Amino acid sequence: MSNAKVLFEVTTEASALATEQQKMLTNVAAKQNWSNRVQIKIIQLARTIADLAGDEKISDKALWEAMTLRRRGIHKQQAIARETQ
Repeated sequence: MSNAKVLFEVTTEASALATEQQKMLTNVAAKQNWSNRVQIKIIQLARTIADLAGDEKISDKALWEAMTLRRRGIHKQQAIARETQ
């Protein structure tokens, strides 16, 4: 089953963040004005990154990479929008 089809409760149980990781995500999310939905998607992406690395838990590196990919994706979308105007 893909992450997109997993219920929120299952995602939070299987992909629980450490307290410091949750604080980091919350701080970045506040600065970037990310919704709860976006934060869930970041956790799901971080879980996938951790899985690919063979890690049982989400590492700080996996979480940071997921947040970085999200920020890059937004900048790319903004650049495409400017080009099409």
